Amino acid sequence: MKVLIINDYPNIVGGAERFLENLLHEAEPSAVDFHRLDIDDLAKEIMPISKSSFFRNRYRRISIFSELVQLITQRIENLSPDLIHLNNNNLYTNSVLRSLQQIHIPVVSFIHDEYAMRRITSPFYFRISQSFTFLTHSVDIYHQLDKLHYKAYLVKVPFNPARWEHTHTDDCRNVKTDLLFVGRIEKAKGIFKLIKAVELVKAKIPSVKVAILGDGPEMNAMKQLVKAKKLTDNVDIRGMQHDQVVLEYYHHTKILVFPSAMESLGYVGLEAQSCGTPVVAFENKGSNRWCMDNHSGFMVKKRSAQKLAHKVLEIIHDDVILTRISTTARENIRLEGYNASKHRITDIYKAVLSW
Repeated sequence: MKVLIINDYPNIVGGAERFLENLLHEAEPSAVDFHRLDIDDLAKEIMPISKSSFFRNRYRRISIFSELVQLITQRIENLSPDLIHLNNNNLYTNSVLRSLQQIHIPVVSFIHDEYAMRRITSPFYFRISQSFTFLTHSVDIYHQLDKLHYKAYLVKVPFNPARWEHTHTDDCRNVKTDLLFVGRIEKAKGIFKLIKAVELVKAKIPSVKVAILGDGPEMNAMKQLVKAKKLTDNVDIRGMQHDQVVLEYYHHTKILVFPSAMESLGYVGLEAQSCGTPVVAFENKGSNRWCMDNHSGFMVKKRSAQKLAHKVLEIIHDDVILTRISTTARENIRLEGYNASKHRITDIYKAVLSW
């Protein structure tokens, strides 16, 4: 089976890209012949590179670029896949959809989050996508797809915990960092609430150390806030890091902080728990899947800096409870407690091709 994955952002490591990495690993035994078409890279062949902005990205989403449509169509025809998998298409959406109108190949589209759900309800997408099969690992999104009468499947989360495991001590004394944040630097990920919470924690623990791994559109604003709060000695901003560096941080930090306002899953939480790193998370539909309060993690129900700081101060020196949570979280990962389905994506591929 030859599957072409059409993806917008090959260079932005987020949940959709993490999903793809894990899918390719999970599919190895199934002998699926995967190929990738990264639309952002393809667009650079015919369009001048310009700095991203809200209005430029909006223009790219709603416009149909005929030359790009032609290139996409040619690539698909040359490869002649059995199936097309749309993974993270929200930048050149209409150009991709127009190219698929011209080619009669089965299409599955993975819906990762609420933002993607909003896009597929647009008139153009709705008209094109009636023949698509939609996949998601979110129960809530699956129900939304079902109400729209789309052909949809709830599937298991592709995740490889072994990638993040190595020898780890259960003794919390051998850590290098107190708190860790991994993710995009933007307001929706809760980074500014985290910085404000650190200020409150510092008032009680002046030596608290925080590491921030990631990059994003609000990096400069975050740095300015760190400076304004006089936290430059406490907050280590490392930028985007390779997975091996992220792995070492997971294994040498006391607590991962996951302050996102909205998530459908949150791979960062799964990765940290695979390492035995306790997680403090803001309550949302994603974190609820793997962070059960005082069992496999610590949940902050009201998404405020004050509540986050209070929770951190409550547990940061309690090695007994941190070790217990670490053990339970690892067991939850082993049992795949975050999954709402047992259907593998590659099995759905086979089902689609058999219709």
